[in-house]
Amino acid sequence: MRKVTLIVNPTAGRGRTARLVEVLQRAQGPDCEVLVTRAPGEARELAGSRRDDTDRVVVAVGGDGTVHEVGGALVGAEAIFGVLPAGSGNDFAKMLAEPPPPESAAEYFASAEVRRCDAGEIRIRHADGRSTQRYFINGVGIGFEAVVADAASRARWLGGSARYIVSAVRRLLTYRAPDAVLRFDGREVAGPLFLVAVGNGRCAGGHFYLTPEAAIDDGLFDICFTTTRSIPRLLRRLPAALRGRHLAFDDIELERSQAMQLQCPDGCMIHADGELLARNAVEVEVDILPGALRLAG
Repeated sequence: MRKVTLIVNPTAGRGRTARLVEVLQRAQGPDCEVLVTRAPGEARELAGSRRDDTDRVVVAVGGDGTVHEVGGALVGAEAIFGVLPAGSGNDFAKMLAEPPPPESAAEYFASAEVRRCDAGEIRIRHADGRSTQRYFINGVGIGFEAVVADAASRARWLGGSARYIVSAVRRLLTYRAPDAVLRFDGREVAGPLFLVAVGNGRCAGGHFYLTPEAAIDDGLFDICFTTTRSIPRLLRRLPAALRGRHLAFDDIELERSQAMQLQCPDGCMIHADGELLARNAVEVEVDILPGALRLAG
């Protein structure tokens, strides 16, 4: 049996995850530890300190932000990655098997089937000259999607996926797409890129299936993008994106690739797994890392 580390973000799910701590602690055995984070970034540190343990499953207990930290720390690691969803959106968890009840989590992850899962790497050059790098698990959003993710993270007065939907409608009426150049597989798309969604998983923002056919083990990203600026058109496409049917519109495209680059001289916003990485990025490079995670479940 494997050892199990449950890393719990007590603020996920508007604080609902905090109520899981006692349940998890009561169910833990001698080969299970429950670690509760106290600050942003701590989940990444805790997971990183256990990345070389081949017989350990490190489980993110929380939302996509917790998945981002724990999974990112385990890219290329010996330790196994697991997810017990307890957040508002739980986008990456939609790609996984049905999660166990909290009281059975330790037992489940100790013996769950392990498979290989892709991850991604993003490198950003910011308008102020800084360069940053980050691993991600579920996906990257550039432009409008990042603006919505940022707005939703501050709309704490709304619960669950409602904050993403309300934020999307509000920002849609005022957002202006910057001119950018998107490149992948020898193709170049130039113009006002309203949205670029790079999906390892299928869902973003809790309910938006922007890359509805993505797979986490095919060695490819699904890249959804549009250059349309018509607000009436975009308002009609928004409900379709909730069901993954927006690709039926001829002004929305989806391609698959192992890498993409984007240049945006005027700067754009970027998120990865719902976490804001840049407010004013001018150059972006994204690469797939095939099979970079050992995944339980």
